[in-house]
Amino acid sequence: MAAARALRNLLAHMEPLIAAAALVDEFPWADVLPQRDRVQFVTDFVRAFQASAEMGQWTLLAQTVREWKTTTAVHADPELVEQLSSPLNDDFGAISDPTED
Repeated sequence: MAAARALRNLLAHMEPLIAAAALVDEFPWADVLPQRDRVQFVTDFVRAFQASAEMGQWTLLAQTVREWKTTTAVHADPELVEQLSSPLNDDFGAISDPTED
């Protein structure tokens, strides 16, 4: 637990781009992310690491890594990025109330 807290503090005090470079060594898929998303990945990783270290429960960190890896898969597909970032011009109809039977 002490080692996890020490690593947590080290990551929290690092320059985000330096921490990003260190994390890309461990998670090479993060290199596909645009720079601003890479910095956000570091921020999210550090916060999830902090929470996980405090709780002694690492599922939060694992979920954060899994979600960012999925985000990276989107960025790796230019067609998908285009589809997801273009404006919606169609009316897809009414949305039903999910609380109604």
